[in-house]
Amino acid sequence: MADALALLKETPPFSELTETVLRKCAGEFGLRVYPKGSYIFRQGEPSQEVLFVVVSGLVEILLPTDTGEEKTVSLRRPPEFFGETVFFSNEAYPASTRAVEETCCLLVPRRCFEELMGSSPRFAGYFSRMLADRMKHLWEGVIREQCLVGQGGERPFRKRLYEIMSAPVITCCEDHTATEIAQLISSKQVSSVVVIDQSGSPVGIVTEKDLVKKVLATYRPGSEQLRAKEIMEPNPIVLPPSALFQEALLAMVQRQLKHVIVAERGLVRGMVTLADLVRTQNVDALSALMTIDRARDSRALQAAVQQIDRLVSGLVAGQATAAEAGVLISELYDRLVARLLLMAEEELYAEGKGRAPCGYCWLNMGSSGRREQVVRTDLDNALIYEAPPPRQEAAFQDYFLALGGKVVAGLVALGFAPCPGKVMANNPEWCKSYPEWLQTVRGWMRQPQGEWLRKMTIFFDFRPVYGRFSLAASLREAIFQWLTAEEVILHFLARDAVTKKIPLNPFRQVVPEKSGPHKDEIDLKSAVLIHFVDCLRLFALREKIAATSTFDRLRGLVERNVFAPEEAEAFGLAYDNVMILRLRLNLERLGRGLKPSNYINPRQLTRRELNVLREALVVASRLQYLTRMSFRV
Repeated sequence: MADALALLKETPPFSELTETVLRKCAGEFGLRVYPKGSYIFRQGEPSQEVLFVVVSGLVEILLPTDTGEEKTVSLRRPPEFFGETVFFSNEAYPASTRAVEETCCLLVPRRCFEELMGSSPRFAGYFSRMLADRMKHLWEGVIREQCLVGQGGERPFRKRLYEIMSAPVITCCEDHTATEIAQLISSKQVSSVVVIDQSGSPVGIVTEKDLVKKVLATYRPGSEQLRAKEIMEPNPIVLPPSALFQEALLAMVQRQLKHVIVAERGLVRGMVTLADLVRTQNVDALSALMTIDRARDSRALQAAVQQIDRLVSGLVAGQATAAEAGVLISELYDRLVARLLLMAEEELYAEGKGRAPCGYCWLNMGSSGRREQVVRTDLDNALIYEAPPPRQEAAFQDYFLALGGKVVAGLVALGFAPCPGKVMANNPEWCKSYPEWLQTVRGWMRQPQGEWLRKMTIFFDFRPVYGRFSLAASLREAIFQWLTAEEVILHFLARDAVTKKIPLNPFRQVVPEKSGPHKDEIDLKSAVLIHFVDCLRLFALREKIAATSTFDRLRGLVERNVFAPEEAEAFGLAYDNVMILRLRLNLERLGRGLKPSNYINPRQLTRRELNVLREALVVASRLQYLTRMSFRV
């Protein structure tokens, strides 16, 4: 065994482990000698749940040809390892292995291996990278199987800007006059000119509309001599050529601009305009945005919702990731909420209830708070308003409850489902002044169990959508301070997160519900996705990361060296794959006139889809293990 340990210390990634760690697990390692010509395992056999490390000898990896004859496709020598392809998934071996000569292998069992993973980020990162690559491969298989590419023809959401941009771009300097710019636009037959500084970097855009609005419409002697820097739209959207179509679309929606400058190393390379989006036949996002912003009644908002639904289908067909779809659709849903709030304020004023008596902030929570609500499911929202003057508490609350009631009713009319637990801004429990919210959250933290614990996990994903964001920021800062002062709260949250069972049996098979209305089904939300949400929220709270998106939290945790990049990639891919699987299945349900659901029957999944689900649960187990170790529960 001493020789085997010495060999491991020279074998990446085992060489990343300390000798103390290796010796601690050495008692669980096995040594086995395989005679020349003997099979270590055959293709199709179940996993032995060990990692094989070659100590001496030579191992060949075999695959059958079309005629059934085995062909050597690879070799393993000391100190290389094999068997890793099924080590995490417990699937059957995809190839056979045979000893070319008498071979001695070190056998590392799964349980011991998981301890090693927890002892070294570099060691864990190596295998996390392998898991990430495997999940990419699995999901690509699902995409091919479902023929999603063929359904949509072009895949604009996966296109890079250099594929769709217009080039070359007409530019001018900051000191060019309005007359000179007008001549450029006329002679070059373009609708806009990019303004660049002395280094050639883009600093603004002048459009035909700018010339009309800022020069002709307000003409006075000398207007034609106005400089580009005086009439341009500053701070344009600038993205690199490698940016995705979806990034440009999201930026246009968020900034309400019609041009994206494509620049590399500070130099203009091209431009993507609204016309370019029209050519891709994917203008639903911008159409929905314009419809929402112009809406004066619920009928107009209903038209916007239909445009959003078409956009969701296009995102899935275009192979957008869950993160991409979530950010874009959330932006549009946020605009719906903002428009409903403005309409509700006007209705209350018309009813004689006056204007909002103080500043307030609308909060989205749950999946919407995490920017993950793509299909219109249950609502989770709240409202926070400034402290009312003495003896006006009831009047302030009446106004904001009425405001929340109108907005919630409007959202339900647009197809969102009311929260079964009444976690909505029309409920006094979720519509409070800032001081009341401080008192409420502090009360939850003093009794972090049962119902209070559930409310905390919902509320801690709050995201400001409209109003005075400073109210939400102040509340979040207070929460971070309390968590720092009383770390036991994180312990209770961690215990809740790791005691939620992952539906995998010892053979790594997905375990559905055994009774009840959903017998033989599995809830993708509460049995799969929740593990990623709860654990990553917990780490983010400890690190004082204000972001609420699961993907943004992951990025923040990598920046703080909580997770290795490879490990975070594995977590993110697993989460994204299941999110997209759920979204695609729900779109199919909606197409059949059914309501969205989190439940699926694993037996009705294709083999590749089932592999994606199983692999995600394996990764969730890894994340849950890290959570248990980090928070000592």
